[in-house]
Amino acid sequence: MKRFVYIHGFNSGARSRSGRELGRLLETEVLCPEYDYARPFSECLASLRCQLFESVDAKKDSVCLMGSSLGGFYALMLRHPAIVHVAAWNPVVFPAIQLEQFLGTNTRFSDGSIWEFTRETLLSYAQAPDPRPWYNDMRTCEEIRLKGGADAETPCFHRYDGHVFSTDDKEKRMSFLRGQGIPRRDIFLGDSDDILDARLSRAFWQGMACLHDIVSGHQILDYSHAVDILKDTALPESGSL
Repeated sequence: MKRFVYIHGFNSGARSRSGRELGRLLETEVLCPEYDYARPFSECLASLRCQLFESVDAKKDSVCLMGSSLGGFYALMLRHPAIVHVAAWNPVVFPAIQLEQFLGTNTRFSDGSIWEFTRETLLSYAQAPDPRPWYNDMRTCEEIRLKGGADAETPCFHRYDGHVFSTDDKEKRMSFLRGQGIPRRDIFLGDSDDILDARLSRAFWQGMACLHDIVSGHQILDYSHAVDILKDTALPESGSL
């Protein structure tokens, strides 16, 4: 079964407008997990992974995992055997640095509640591994969990052993991705993002995802540009990166 999952961004919530709008455009249910970004990185990651494992059948479902801003960061970070496509809008790439601007008192868009983003929570993101290699220790732990060997709530990230290809070696890279069953990854970068530097995201993900320039600020008001891509979960063709 094709499933769509959307992860909300910083200061947002599971009932965000984005999740509802994506469901309307895709004409299907979009699952929207909740996580408390006031908590450290490892706890947020573990919570999202646990919800994903509870909501998705790895043997029957195929998942298009979506997210924006910090939600895009987590969408690109998560690993699950059912994930065949990941889409992210204006994703955070170095949260321990890029989220510093939000230290202190914040107001949640979803319900207007006040909360405190502490430096301790900010620095917890320094533990975040490189999400670009798909097969790594985290992915291995997911396979162990499927076999009943570990708790889905336990965070798993230690070292990352990945394959690195030069950006001009598309044929070799795409051959590797298809052979390993790497999900397609589409990243949409707004041309007027005043919160995050799209150039940093482009440099970070160049050669490891399909990058799309869109006319937008940091907040995405219209997702119609991505509908056809989201409905197509096939791996990218050679040369599309």
